[in-house]
Amino acid sequence: MKTNQLINHLITNKPIFYLVIFLLITQLFVVQQKQLLSQEQNPPKTLKQETILDWINKGGRTMYFLGLISSIIIGFSLERYYFFRKSGANTKNYFNEFTKKMEEGIDSLEDFLKKDSRLISRVLREAIKLKDKDIAFVEKQIENASTIELGKLEKGLNLLSNLGNLAPLIGFFGTVVGMRHSFIQFVVKAAPTAKDLAAGVEEALITTQAGLLIAIPTYLIYNLFLYKIDSVTIELERCGTLLINKLQEKHGN
Repeated sequence: MKTNQLINHLITNKPIFYLVIFLLITQLFVVQQKQLLSQEQNPPKTLKQETILDWINKGGRTMYFLGLISSIIIGFSLERYYFFRKSGANTKNYFNEFTKKMEEGIDSLEDFLKKDSRLISRVLREAIKLKDKDIAFVEKQIENASTIELGKLEKGLNLLSNLGNLAPLIGFFGTVVGMRHSFIQFVVKAAPTAKDLAAGVEEALITTQAGLLIAIPTYLIYNLFLYKIDSVTIELERCGTLLINKLQEKHGN
């Protein structure tokens, strides 16, 4: 029973779910690398014992920049996830609760908005306090409050997007560096062997893999946050429209 609850919690909280997927992909990649190495004939002992740190070191100094970027992405994603939870950005079943209270009357709806701590309630709470004011003024109040609250949710998401775009570019930069290291062997040695060239080629491939490994889950997480913001915006518009219509009916009467 607890296992099912944990799985449902991970699936419901999609940012954490994608971070878990990110870690699993990393682990699977390392396992796959070890399997490929074990399939080679007479592999050196050092290759059999390769770890994730060995993989990072073979990627050269570029990997340290990629590691810094990935750390910032993970930290910022967690910060945004907990901020979304703290802000009450969850819109599940909110519209049904809102319409139910509205059918019971303005007083019941006002009491619901005062007690509820979700983002939409905070926006509409300020508007319903002005229920006796002009409708245009109430609409302006909803618009201003929405801009402030949604702006808090969107804060810093451009950083996440830029880092996700930057990771593969740095990976490709590492590819160029690795290929350069291979071609330098022609200067150092008159007739370099395949083993001499392999280190630079491996460095080039590793940095490309690492850049894409960072960019793919970052793209998913970024779009998940955007989806959450869009969901809040849509629900806010629906509930705001119903509230304005209700207040118009009251003023008409």
